[in-house]
Amino acid sequence: MNIQEFSKLAGFQPTEYYYHNVIEVEYMNSPIQDKAEWVKQWKKDGGIQKAYDAMVSRSIDNQTHISNLEDRCEKMQDTIEVLERKCKAFRSTIDMDNEYMETMRKEKMAMMYFLIESAEKWSATDIREKVIDIIGAKEYISYKLEHGLSLWEMDKKLIIECMK
Repeated sequence: MNIQEFSKLAGFQPTEYYYHNVIEVEYMNSPIQDKAEWVKQWKKDGGIQKAYDAMVSRSIDNQTHISNLEDRCEKMQDTIEVLERKCKAFRSTIDMDNEYMETMRKEKMAMMYFLIESAEKWSATDIREKVIDIIGAKEYISYKLEHGLSLWEMDKKLIIECMK
């Protein structure tokens, strides 16, 4: 017997779930094989009331489950909001750190340029070597050329080395 046949005989429309998981199982396990007779006995044994009770219970369970899911979603939304605030604060910290790093980079380069000028003024090869170690040969040579500083023999050799 399918759900349409059952509904027509019983004058009652169960849910698909209840029909397949309860009514159909009871019918298959029953010694009564005549569909109309089985439905008549099922109704006499309180089948409709049992079906309503089960459907109401399932509906309550579903509502409870939905309510629990809504609570979880609300908690997750709260967590998301907290994480978004933390991310915003973290981004702000990163921005400040980046600004600080840029300031430090500019100060370092200003110091290196000062040392290049000092090395030039005092013919200090040790300062020259230290500056090159810190900022690199390209930056060192570029600064000297851009600012019209004389190229030492050591600088010319450095340029040739860099070109290889």
